[in-house]
Amino acid sequence: MAGNESLIQEIAAGLRNSKGQLEMVMAQLTQLQRQKQLAQVTAKELGSYPVDQVWRSCGKMFLVESKTDYTQQLDADAKTIEEQIKALEVKKHYLETTVQNSIEALKKAVQR
Repeated sequence: MAGNESLIQEIAAGLRNSKGQLEMVMAQLTQLQRQKQLAQVTAKELGSYPVDQVWRSCGKMFLVESKTDYTQQLDADAKTIEEQIKALEVKKHYLETTVQNSIEALKKAVQR
């Protein structure tokens, strides 16, 4: 019986750990999706400006940069964010599967 209790405690600890990681991954995904949307809106807004030079923030200062360079940087950032989102989606799927398997194992262990 003591072995069964330790097994249940081990599974429950793993379940709590996986749920915590899953919550962190979901928060990171939300943040990255906001960043992606902001980059898209910024690029769209820049496309409507008739000027060739724009001001880009850099910490507490602003730098003059050509619009094409800035939009290229935004596109590169968007691609990086998209890659990070894909990696986090894979991690999210893995953690969801782990949580589900842990719940099933915990139910089986409790029924014994």
